[in-house]
Order: sequence, then C-alpha cells, then structure tokens
Amino acid sequence: MIRRFLRLFAPTFAALLAAGGLAHAETTNSAPDFKQIYELLQANLPGVTDAGLNSAAVRGLLSQLQGRATLVGGRGETTVSPGKMALVKSAVLESNVVYLHVGQVGDDLANQLNKAYHALTATNKVVGMALDLRFADGNDYAAAVAAADLFVVKRMPLLQWSERVEESQPAGKPIPGPLLVLVNSETTGAAEALAAVLREADAGLLIGNSTAGLAMTTMDFPLKNGERLRIATNPVKLGDGVVISHVSPDITVTVSPDDERAYLKNPYVTLAQNDASAVVTTNDFLALVDHTSEADLVREKLKDGDDNGAVLPVPAAGKTAPKPVPVIQDPVLARAVDLIKGLAIVHESRL
Repeated sequence: MIRRFLRLFAPTFAALLAAGGLAHAETTNSAPDFKQIYELLQANLPGVTDAGLNSAAVRGLLSQLQGRATLVGGRGETTVSPGKMALVKSAVLESNVVYLHVGQVGDDLANQLNKAYHALTATNKVVGMALDLRFADGNDYAAAVAAADLFVVKRMPLLQWSERVEESQPAGKPIPGPLLVLVNSETTGAAEALAAVLREADAGLLIGNSTAGLAMTTMDFPLKNGERLRIATNPVKLGDGVVISHVSPDITVTVSPDDERAYLKNPYVTLAQNDASAVVTTNDFLALVDHTSEADLVREKLKDGDDNGAVLPVPAAGKTAPKPVPVIQDPVLARAVDLIKGLAIVHESRL
C-alpha cells in the first residue's frame, strides 16, 4: 500500500521539488518520516483501514500543496468549474460607476464584459469601472488576454505560457478608465493573470490583497479510479518574461475572505463585530443608513443648552425629506468607487 501511494504521487513530488514547493521541508529535516507515521497508524490506530488511511493521506497531502495539485473528475469533465459563471453581476453603483463581478475567466468572458458595459452605459453616464476579481479563477489564459484587450490601448506582449506568447489586440474603441481591479488571496489562475496584465499595460490599478500565486499551466495524470491528478507544472509569465507570482495590489485594503464573501452577496450589509456569520439579514438597504436628520441634530443642541440661535427647520409645503442614500460597507469596493470618482474629477479638471 505505501509503495503504491508513493509511486502514485511521485510525479507530484518531482514537479513541486522542481518548482521549489517542497524545498523547505526537504532542507530543514524537521518533519517526521511519512512511511513511519503511516505504518504506526496502520498497526496501532483502532478501527483504521488501509482505504481510510489512504484517503486521509491523499486529502492531507493535497491540502498542504495549496492548489498546486488537485483531484479532478473523469475524462468528460470540462475546464469550467461547475456552478461558476464568467460574469456574475453587472450594475451601476452610486449612479456613475460601472461594477462588473467576474466569477471565472473563460472563453466568453470578454464578450460578456463588453456587452454588460455597453448595456449599462447606454442609459447611464459613467466615470469609470470597478472590475471585481475577488474569488475569481480559471485556467484559460487566452481568455485573460482577450478580456484585457477591452481595456489595453497599445499593442504589446501580454502573457507567456507553454512556449506561447500572446500580444494585445487593442479594441477599436477601448473601454475608458479609470479602472480599479479588485483582488484578494483567492484570486487565482487566469484571474490573477488578468489582473497582472491590466496593471502591466497601464490599464488599471489593483486594490485589495495579494493574489494566490497560482497563475500556472497544468498537466493531468490519469489515476486508476478514473479521476485525474492535475499538477501545476509551469508558471505563467508576463509579456516581458517576469513570472506572475503573488500579485500585490497597488492599494492594500485588509479584509478577511469570510467578510468579503458576505460583502459580495450584499455590499451594503453591516457585519456584526467583523463576523461574517453574524450578518445583518435584511434586504432593506435604507435600514443600514444613518437616518439622523438636521432637525434631530438641532434638537440635540437645544437639549444640551447649546442653541446658538438654532431654529428647527420647517419643511417646505408639499415637499418631503429626500430618502437617504445607501452606503457601501464593503471596504475594498468603497475605496475603489471613491478613487474612481476622484480620478475622474482630476482628469476632467485637466481637460
């Protein structure tokens, strides 16, 4: 059993050693011998079976490799993750900022982004875009280049992978900036490559947290049970040959992944004590806004004896107080929207 296990995962260890993934464990000699641990458990742990030990060993090993080796289904499986869409959401925020949330970088992403942008801008005057790549993945690097072409204004090498170099093919009328690209520690694969090339081409700024560092091409190795072991074998590079590793944002905004998942569902939600499991469950965004009125503030001053000639405002006849505007609570998205608006104002003032 142990020999079969080691023989099965020999390609995994070889690839990771070549990439430096297990170099630390090999050089420190601090970890106990795997074979010894396995045999002691096999001989002394009550109720354990060979199948149970094998399953636990596989799960534990793959979990430690942090996405560089994964089990995938049979031969009929597609490269698209089940249940993931290329474009998850499109909207206009605060009346003039386009928001596009990407789930997976796939072959139709560029078309969906382009259609969504032009649909939103047909009826709204916008000043920029927030492209949300948090939790986005994908292994279609040609699709990443195609999506980048919507924003890139000059012809240049964008990505290199598998001895292939892809240049930008700028659109006749690129989508104008400012562009803020939202990333986090679970932005992986082709999604982090897209973020990297947008910054490299001076098309956008990155905001959030460093990406996963998994922009790599993969090879599949068939297993006896019908599954395949997918190993990340070679890193993807920018057009100038620089390896895409953990892509650091231009502006860091620290938020936990759990909180970000809650914000993606509702960017206006207030999280109780920074705990995503204690989300205020309401669809009434207005309930999340500070409703303190001018009249309330004046009353507080009178109550404290600090009237200073204050007079309670009298509503004009036939007029009602304006409805409060919902406030974005997602720290990364809020910073991005503010920056887009600020950059648009600076650009306008220079014209």
